[in-house]
Amino acid sequence: MNNFTGKTVWITGASSGIGAALAHILAAKGAKLILSARSVDKLEAIRQSCHSPDDHFCLDLDLVDPNSIDAAWNRLQNIPRVVDILINNAGMTQRSPVLETRMEVYRHLLEVNFMAAVDLTRKVLPGMIERGAGQIVAVSSLMGKFASPQRSGYAAAKHALQGFMDSLSAEVHAAGIRVLVASPGFVNTDVSRNALRGDGTLHGKMDPEQAAAISAENCAEQIVAAMVKGRAEVFPGGKERIGLLLHRISPALLRRVMRKLKVE
Repeated sequence: MNNFTGKTVWITGASSGIGAALAHILAAKGAKLILSARSVDKLEAIRQSCHSPDDHFCLDLDLVDPNSIDAAWNRLQNIPRVVDILINNAGMTQRSPVLETRMEVYRHLLEVNFMAAVDLTRKVLPGMIERGAGQIVAVSSLMGKFASPQRSGYAAAKHALQGFMDSLSAEVHAAGIRVLVASPGFVNTDVSRNALRGDGTLHGKMDPEQAAAISAENCAEQIVAAMVKGRAEVFPGGKERIGLLLHRISPALLRRVMRKLKVE
């Protein structure tokens, strides 16, 4: 995937953060975008700010609602485009201990971070297989590799996403379809402000680690570079990526570190 010119790229969570940054980069490389999120007004602003805005369109989508996903897919059938690349970028995290987290919050996190990506992937996959080409990108997290306190639902969903994409990659590689899992560490976006507390309300503040993290643009550039190279994984981020090394060479040490980690 070294030429995005004329390729149709569907990006979820495109109204801000990493999704918006991906939109700007891919549009500048000649891609035609399908931009999805809940806020049509924000999506429209992103579309207008992209290179060649008339080549792109907005498709409102609520990933918590399977009916919304079906409706969006049905709308796409009336548009003369095939989806060459799907970027499952939308996601939501949490800030709450297990015993203080309601079951509906866990279900919400699983729907946004895992089930919706599975649903969208299954919708675009038959066409890709028929054409013998395509790319599925999942924006996961380091929490899909290991977990920290007060992220139980988020980590569980991202672990599930990682497992699904690993299995998918093995199934479709021979059909000419490439699968990339991007697992960023901290990225300077509003993800911590939008994190769910145990009762479903918003965390509402920027975490210090988030504020000091790499930019969404930096993260998106690394993801696009990995797409071009046909890589299976990429890990944008900073020093927090040492957790990957600890997970590989000393899981016991990583567990001790996580037990001492203070999370607000």
